[in-house]
Amino acid sequence: MRQTAKILSKLLAEGELNAADSALLAEYRDPEVRGELDVWGEEMGFTLVDMRGKVYLIPHTDSELLSFSIRDIRESESRGDRMIDAFLQCYITMTVLWLLYGGKNNNPKRAVFLQVKDIVAALDERFGNFGLSQAAIMESVYEINFPQIASHWSSLPVFDVQKRKTRVGAVQKACRLLERQKLLIVLDEGREIRPTERLDDLMIGYYLDMRRIEEIHELFDSMEENNDAQAEQD
Repeated sequence: MRQTAKILSKLLAEGELNAADSALLAEYRDPEVRGELDVWGEEMGFTLVDMRGKVYLIPHTDSELLSFSIRDIRESESRGDRMIDAFLQCYITMTVLWLLYGGKNNNPKRAVFLQVKDIVAALDERFGNFGLSQAAIMESVYEINFPQIASHWSSLPVFDVQKRKTRVGAVQKACRLLERQKLLIVLDEGREIRPTERLDDLMIGYYLDMRRIEEIHELFDSMEENNDAQAEQD
């Protein structure tokens, strides 16, 4: 039980066990210890994933103890943010992950780095091209009021040193939140981002298995088909 407690403490604090934790990794692979950790996972709401010589703790989305709430995102840097700012942060995060891992092959990773200005441009395009049918899909799948988020994004200046809220600032804020979770590296004074090894492992080895990749592409393909149909009607 003491070894289980040490491993759990390390995972809760760091989110992973790696080569520097060789003794804990050896203990983790003991069937009795692993069984105790699985019980803790059921009670606290997390899954342990063993890949490439590392162990990652992945909170369940409905875990009240470990997962981020929309309020956590809203208050991550400023208590003056509104709920719409938090929903925008969620969509920016989705877009960043899509730009990094939206490939249609066995390895979905399609970028080793992104410029913040290119993320802003991609969001401008997405918000500008979305039709009502696509917004309905987004709302049904992600429970997000997309037209409201698009309107909020459009109201922001691209960049203005005199203003606290801008499109560039919103993207940088989302990236800093991911950086604090050790998922991104922010470089060049906030103008460039790179995924960490942890993000590569989690996205490619867990979140984006082939079943999930097919589901994501079906969603985006259906959105494109609806957009084409709407364009023909117009």
